Amino acid sequence: MISIVIPTYNARSKLVKLLRSLRDQPFRDCETIIVDDGSTEDLFFLRREFEVRVVRTGKRGGPARARNIGARQAEGDIVLFLDADVAVEPGTLSAVDRFFRLYPERSVLIGVYAPEPLNDGILPWYKALQCYSYYRDLPHISRVSLLWGAKAAFRRDVFLESGGFDESFDTPSMEDLELGRRISKKHTIFLDRDVIVRHHFPESFRKNAYDHFYRGYLWMRIFFRFGKFDNYLHTPRRGIGRIAASLVIPALAVMPFYPVTGWVAAAGLLTYIVCNYDLWSVVLERKPRILLPVLGIDFALGVILGAAAFRATGEEIFRRISAIFRSRRNVLLPMDQGESGHLDSRSESR
Repeated sequence: MISIVIPTYNARSKLVKLLRSLRDQPFRDCETIIVDDGSTEDLFFLRREFEVRVVRTGKRGGPARARNIGARQAEGDIVLFLDADVAVEPGTLSAVDRFFRLYPERSVLIGVYAPEPLNDGILPWYKALQCYSYYRDLPHISRVSLLWGAKAAFRRDVFLESGGFDESFDTPSMEDLELGRRISKKHTIFLDRDVIVRHHFPESFRKNAYDHFYRGYLWMRIFFRFGKFDNYLHTPRRGIGRIAASLVIPALAVMPFYPVTGWVAAAGLLTYIVCNYDLWSVVLERKPRILLPVLGIDFALGVILGAAAFRATGEEIFRRISAIFRSRRNVLLPMDQGESGHLDSRSESR
């Protein structure tokens, strides 16, 4: 049986869309657990309309804690985590069941976002097509080194043995990426293109900008902790593209004083465009009329990600230098104390 665990916080209208899409699935060997993470909305009516269980966390602790609570309550041998702002495509639950039946030795699975968003607008379409560009050229089932918590499934015993999501992430952020780094030490993460959900993406640029900076900063902190990229979303090529984009604006700003920086800006822009060829080709293929707006949005968000990377890198350098000075001070301190004691005793003998 598949236990579907959905963490939610004041997202009733989106949650209803997800539950309707689950109700329309032909696959029936499943249970649905709604984990209410301190919502002010009444969700208990969902038990009657959709035959789900509603579990309250007692206080708001973030999706990581809510998912862990739901997994412990689950009765199925497979736990499928879905976020409240997605809707499953027809056949998604059957695809999850088929994957774990066909591959009994495999324990961790992620799905994909459909290239069409749940909501309309330039920004949702940009995000949906960007996510599609990540897996468009991948095989049907692929080994990946990234976990995406909005559409991830585990064998329940493996998930519980891993310790679950890190609950110190008390807001939606990088808790899935961190778990992916840990769990991939023992278990390979697989991507199945038949496990498809449509996502309701943020519609405002401000919200997207905040998310990119915050999550980009946290991603860099996790990178310094584990010391590696992944082979799906956070690749070296995309990282180079974002850093190149972040150099363009400063280079243009100082160009009136140092004309040579114009070449730096041009090189940065060219590098950014080349590193994001997969996004441009997807937009041209599926929605060419939004190419120019997407270029502008992605470049601006690339600058923001680059700024987040520079901030995290600066903090990491400062932390490591401080650690070196602290270790030297700890080594020298006993010697200083010994010398001081020797001088004191000598002065006393006088």
